[in-house]
Amino acid sequence: MGRSKAHSTDFLTPLASLRGLLQGSGTPALPRRRQRRLAKVLSGWKARRYARALLEVAIKAGVVERVEAELKGLRETFARSPQLVKFLGQPLTPFSDKAKMLRQRLQGRLSEVTLNFLLATVKHKRVEAFDHIVRVFEETVREYRGEVVAQIISAVPLTDEERAMTLKRLQEITGKKVLVSEKVDPSIIGGMRIVVGDKLLDLSLRGHLERIRERLRQVFIVAPAEVALAETMLNGPKEGRQTRRRSHREGREGVDRA
Repeated sequence: MGRSKAHSTDFLTPLASLRGLLQGSGTPALPRRRQRRLAKVLSGWKARRYARALLEVAIKAGVVERVEAELKGLRETFARSPQLVKFLGQPLTPFSDKAKMLRQRLQGRLSEVTLNFLLATVKHKRVEAFDHIVRVFEETVREYRGEVVAQIISAVPLTDEERAMTLKRLQEITGKKVLVSEKVDPSIIGGMRIVVGDKLLDLSLRGHLERIRERLRQVFIVAPAEVALAETMLNGPKEGRQTRRRSHREGREGVDRA
């Protein structure tokens, strides 16, 4: 019993800096529109502060892997049970009733760290942002472990050799352990696209063809106009107009030949 109480205190300590941002249980209920707006705000830096505070406690308790798995399970449960999310976010239901229900169902099944974090999100009316906070927490855990997720999109499934070579090269480039997720998309025709965070490496045949098309467009359409502008600046408006007509005609003929 003493151990559980200690875990509860440990959990609240890293959240002390958030007290000014959180609402106490005695605060009047907010309108639904305001709650949705707060959930959107939490999709940014506040969600990361929640995630980092949770990671700090999980590391101290030595239960990072367990908390990660439990949060994933809770997120899946909430996705299957929208009525449960609605109940937990109901402003007219006292927090004490929600906490009692959660403890009755989850005490002993979840670690104290995870249960206390869930109770904190419910108490401070953050349950609508729970899914996003969990996703940010997973990203934060990967950063802590020195891991990065790379999505490989290929026209056909990768062979074991292709997968191993790609993984090795990505780890050399990033300097981190790479977790790979694969997706098959025939529309890219051939090659692959690799997405790491907000960066895209396009090695697909479709991307190559699109770049060729853009270059051809610049050669046959943009270049003549730039030549005409230069002629106008050098030789005056009259000769510039003649050059523009000639360039336009040559551009059309070039596109037709292409």
